[in-house]
Amino acid sequence: MNPGYLSLLLMVVTLILFASGWKDLLVRGITSKVILLFFISWFIATKFSLTLKGGKINLCIAVLCILIICVLWRAHGWLYRIHILSAGALLGSIYFFMLETIHLVPAWIMGSTEISMALLIGALVSGLTRLPAVQLASVSIGLLLAELYRGYMHRDFAGFQLGFPLFQDRWWLTVYMTRICSLLLASAMFACKKSVHWVTDGIRRMSGGDSE
Repeated sequence: MNPGYLSLLLMVVTLILFASGWKDLLVRGITSKVILLFFISWFIATKFSLTLKGGKINLCIAVLCILIICVLWRAHGWLYRIHILSAGALLGSIYFFMLETIHLVPAWIMGSTEISMALLIGALVSGLTRLPAVQLASVSIGLLLAELYRGYMHRDFAGFQLGFPLFQDRWWLTVYMTRICSLLLASAMFACKKSVHWVTDGIRRMSGGDSE
């Protein structure tokens, strides 16, 4: 699949899910207006790029930077903001490491390298926070830092480029994997709580029956 097709496909699927009433489950806490504004900004920004000395930057990067700033601005307290930035920096280091080395360890690859990396980052993000907006910000910080690291490391072999179709595919795929992992984790925790409640309730009833 050519770069850019996956991100377009996932955007279409996202719009269909939101129109079908899945928004509150998938991205609770984010209003429809904000989501609509993000999609419009993304569609427009991806059509333009900024040429700098030594490389080019697609303007979808500006959209992600605004997203990160808004999430940090709305976060409660400096400690929580530092937590978000630290999580993003950690994810960026891990993602950069996988970009450079995953092809050397075929056992790590599940289906494809892109899916494997997105799945690992998604699992990590879902373990760090359950808020969709914070997850989006953390993924954005992580992938942006990883691409910056990679671009700087390979600047002598290829022109520096950031935010173009391959990056867009990775960002959307990682966001999807993050939300899937979060929903699976939430479902597992709910099932565990129900099981514990059922067991404790059964023990309580048995204890009550024995005392009679």
